[in-house]
Amino acid sequence: MRIANRAGAALLAAALIALVLAATSLRRDSAALDALAADALRIDAVDDLAASTLSSLKDAETGQRGYLIARKESYLDPYRMGIREFDRKAEALKKLTAADPKAAAMAARIANSGHLKEEEMARVLSILNTEGLQAAVAAVTEDVGKQEMDAVRRATADLLALEGAALARNRAEQRRDETSMRNKALLSAVILFLLTLAGTVLLSIEIAYERRLAENLEASQNRYRELAGSLDKQVEERTRELELVNKELSAFAYSVSHDLRAPLRSIDGFSQIVLDDYADQLDDTGRRLLGRIRAAAVRMGSLIQSLLELSRVTRHELVRQPFSLSEMAASVVEGLKASSPDREVTVTIETDMRVEADPNLTRALLDNLIQNAWKFTSKTPNASIEIGRVTKEGRPVYFVRDNGAGFDPAYADRLFTPFQRLHAESEFEGTGIGLATVQRVVNRHSGRIWAESETGRGATFFFALS
Repeated sequence: MRIANRAGAALLAAALIALVLAATSLRRDSAALDALAADALRIDAVDDLAASTLSSLKDAETGQRGYLIARKESYLDPYRMGIREFDRKAEALKKLTAADPKAAAMAARIANSGHLKEEEMARVLSILNTEGLQAAVAAVTEDVGKQEMDAVRRATADLLALEGAALARNRAEQRRDETSMRNKALLSAVILFLLTLAGTVLLSIEIAYERRLAENLEASQNRYRELAGSLDKQVEERTRELELVNKELSAFAYSVSHDLRAPLRSIDGFSQIVLDDYADQLDDTGRRLLGRIRAAAVRMGSLIQSLLELSRVTRHELVRQPFSLSEMAASVVEGLKASSPDREVTVTIETDMRVEADPNLTRALLDNLIQNAWKFTSKTPNASIEIGRVTKEGRPVYFVRDNGAGFDPAYADRLFTPFQRLHAESEFEGTGIGLATVQRVVNRHSGRIWAESETGRGATFFFALS
């Protein structure tokens, strides 16, 4: 059994490492996608600003030519505005491209050629004011201004082409990273499935092993009664072995359950990030698969939490003290009513029920039994729950009775086995651990628990605490 435990632990550790690596890789891919998206926005901003810078210089040239033709001061307003806007945008373009040497050089060309064009336009206006229209027109026809404007256009076109190529590379990298993230998310789902399967197999081995040990212990006790004191030593050895194995199995179950929670949160969180940020880039199949990944993670989280609670019950130090079972049951019911204010359930609790037991473990027992009754009466009109006490063989026996769905008594022996369910999950949710927890609490008190029921006619759970 210890060899199986070591092999199982190694398998789970390997799966956990794979999940952590996948989660880390997903985080890196997500950061890379964020960086690519930011770079794409920068490229778009460079393209828009470059085109706008050229447009401002064109506006200035149009205003200057209009003034040459009409000699109206109003034409100088767009000329001056165009010069100011060009200078401002050219400086902004240089800052925006500073991180890319090639783009920065082209932005500098745009600014330098634009300033030469500004000087040419200012020179023509100066000639107009000092030498007259004919001299100014002659200066324009020298084509110096056209050459400078063409230089600005070429530099702008080169910058747009450079940024366009960069944007194409950016898009290709985004597609590769998105494909990588989808593949890693699917890989994580496969690992989660294998991890769940491994955990289930190991838990089945533990349960079977505990059952065999319990059967061996019972056989030893029978032989002890038959052979009197001659087998005392053997019984004591078997008892110590059982206690040691139970402690080892409980510690192992707690460790496995505890260590599984972190990667499950990572899978759920990163799957939600992919759904939130890249839903429009996934097809229906991808979104459905991610949804199934999240649902499996949540389901596994519930199972792990139930296993932790079961492990705590086994490891908890038993401390007996007197207290009111009636008040404790009333507290549980009040909590259920507060969580489901729309439910109308008639609850009857016998007064003055006092026990001497461990309060924490008994609270776990009542929580599970009363919550079961609350759950299985959810589809019953005029739902009712009764918590009371009867006397059997001269000792008090407590019960929780409901008029809910009930169960087939032929399967009563399966009620207290972990993960055994008598109703489909689609009909009543649950993990199948609650009644196993109840039985362990009763066993810790050296007591007894059993159930009576008929399908569709409710169920009654009896328990006695020694």
